Amino acid sequence: MAFPQVRQETTLMCISNEVPGGLMSNAVWQGVPLATLIEAAGPQSGVVEVLLHAADGYTDTIPFAKALDRTTLLVYAMNGEPLPERHGYPARLLVPGLYGEKSVKWITHVELVDRDVQGFYERQGWGPNFTIRPRARIDQPAGNVVIAAGTASVPIKGVAFGGNRGVARVDVSLNDGQSWQPATLDDAPSLSAWVFWNYAWPSPEPGAYTIVARAVDGDGLEQTAAVQGTAPEGATGYHRITVQIKA
Repeated sequence: MAFPQVRQETTLMCISNEVPGGLMSNAVWQGVPLATLIEAAGPQSGVVEVLLHAADGYTDTIPFAKALDRTTLLVYAMNGEPLPERHGYPARLLVPGLYGEKSVKWITHVELVDRDVQGFYERQGWGPNFTIRPRARIDQPAGNVVIAAGTASVPIKGVAFGGNRGVARVDVSLNDGQSWQPATLDDAPSLSAWVFWNYAWPSPEPGAYTIVARAVDGDGLEQTAAVQGTAPEGATGYHRITVQIKA
């Protein structure tokens, strides 16, 4: 039986990623909506979760409603090529909006269950909420850098991510959050992909500055300032860097 193929640009991010961290990557994926396969299998009533089994013994679950989302894919190609082995060859799941641990690699079979089943990370005390929250990262300038006074414009750049809800806005503060200015967003390839942002800081005066960035997702949820470590539901807080403007 032939199934319709889907191409979708989506960013994956590990739940262990710190706010300024790099444990995230973006790709164009190709596969089949998991919902299409479930519909073809004719599931029984009362399904609560989908239990995913991997060749290395890893298991995880996603809610049945998430499995029926047409953006949740069983993928076999990445950036126009067969999946690399380290990315799950021959097939993996892609679950936009949830941390990468739910996008199980090396899929061997998919099981529909009528009860709550804890996956590997939940059994280690992570969760129960695996939804990615909005975040912005500053990539330029680097922290603790010294910039010469008299520079006409200092570019501030970074990346923002809103899970599967897109990014509506990124704000930049030059005074540790006391006031904010809107950044410019590049065009986003999809709601489930990261977006690049930039802000031109005009003619900064000499002094020490703490630069902060925050994101607002497509649902209007603003990145929280509350600092939380990666466990149990992913890191939160703002990315801050300090720069010196010297004459």
